[in-house]
Amino acid sequence: MERTAASTNRVAQLLAAVASAGFAIGDDDDRRMEKSVLTFTAVFTALVVTPWAIFYYAIGRPVAAGIPTLYVLLTVVGLIVLRRTQQDRWLRASQLTMFLLLPPAAHAALGGFVQSSAVILFSLAAPVGALSYTRVRRPGIVFAVSTAIVVALVPLEPVLQAAVPALDETVITVFFAVNIISISTIMFVAMASYVGSRDRLAAALADERDRSDRLLRNVLPDAIADRLTAGERPIADRYDRVGILFADIVDFTSLSESVSADELVHDLNDLLRDFDALATRLGATKVKTIGDAYLAISGGPSGTVDLAALADLAVGLREIAASHAIGGRVGIRLRVGIDVGPAVAGVIGQSRFLWDVYGSTVNTASRMQSTAPAGGIQVTDRVAAELDAGFVVAERGVIEVKGLGPVHTSFLEGRRTAG
Repeated sequence: MERTAASTNRVAQLLAAVASAGFAIGDDDDRRMEKSVLTFTAVFTALVVTPWAIFYYAIGRPVAAGIPTLYVLLTVVGLIVLRRTQQDRWLRASQLTMFLLLPPAAHAALGGFVQSSAVILFSLAAPVGALSYTRVRRPGIVFAVSTAIVVALVPLEPVLQAAVPALDETVITVFFAVNIISISTIMFVAMASYVGSRDRLAAALADERDRSDRLLRNVLPDAIADRLTAGERPIADRYDRVGILFADIVDFTSLSESVSADELVHDLNDLLRDFDALATRLGATKVKTIGDAYLAISGGPSGTVDLAALADLAVGLREIAASHAIGGRVGIRLRVGIDVGPAVAGVIGQSRFLWDVYGSTVNTASRMQSTAPAGGIQVTDRVAAELDAGFVVAERGVIEVKGLGPVHTSFLEGRRTAG
């Protein structure tokens, strides 16, 4: 069993080496597929026609024997060029030309359709190759040329039969069977190589689509990502009621200047990852981060607004920040602001998509955050009125807010404990 597995592994390694013989660093998946199909077909065909050269020499047909010999030699040269240069142009052109011209030459050298045992069948490799690896813009032309050659040989049949000594009928019959099997095997190997490469490419593309979809859903809500991938443009929505939360790290600018870039990015990434996990657990939608600023919402594409969940998120973010360190400085503090009301949301950008929210509610929540004291969660009266029953909310009073004037606000302290 182990010996069989080892043999299978060696065969797989050999096939992989053959397939990748002409791969270049800059080749994309399509080019690699073309090169692997070309290489497999050329190598396998050379192996198949080598015995024919031996047979033709053995039965005294040196001219006919020279034709498969020429194919093998030119194929070896082409493979060497491919291996050394990673350029398959010469091998592609030579294979297509030989598949078109050498079978008719062998046909003539052996005395026509019957005496050659239909060796012209090998010309089928030309249109098949044109479809699978030669990059011919119009492969139908290659098929037409191949067909025209066969048709042109029909009226020459009596002349060719008379010019070449006849072979034994048994030899002709056996060669018929071997020719049919040989060309069928070549076509099968070529198509199997093509289909295998195509399937691997399709699987790679599917993996890439999955990865792109995951990346898209990391920056867009699922409902928006579904609409975007479905081709909807533009994506713009107006919501009557959305809960908006802004959070910002206190003194982040001075903190960022005191640590290395690697350390800052690493620690900030850890912090934001925990923020995201909490937002997902509470059913809130993260909109974006801008530096150390964190924007999340409740409602909008996710459905009904849950201000209690948004308040829990605010309290949780504050606790998470307090347990984290950035650049060795522990006890990170946040300023958090929350408002609820109408908003507009939409996707902007063509190559780098961004789903964002806009409107006076967003601006007010941002002002609640920027005017909150360090460690504070400041909310508008609209938020406080809904949270009063389940949360501890302390009135702050009227403050002057840039762009809004005097605004009455409150502080969210946390959930109200029983008793």
